[in-house]
Amino acid sequence: MSTESFSPLIDSYKHNPDLVYQSWFLHNEDRLKAFRSIRRGVLQVISDIKDGTFPNDFKVGPPMR
Repeated sequence: MSTESFSPLIDSYKHNPDLVYQSWFLHNEDRLKAFRSIRRGVLQVISDIKDGTFPNDFKVGPPMR
């Protein structure tokens, strides 16, 4: 099977806005920035938990009656 037969299929995949290629592989810098922000937020939560400063609203307490 020649690679030429795959070209139309690949092109249609790359140009379909509803498929993963458009949302995952394009604009990769924006995605990486989001992951860095999430990582910083998670590290802050871990630090707050270790320091005992994590808000009470999120701590597990006794069951409500």
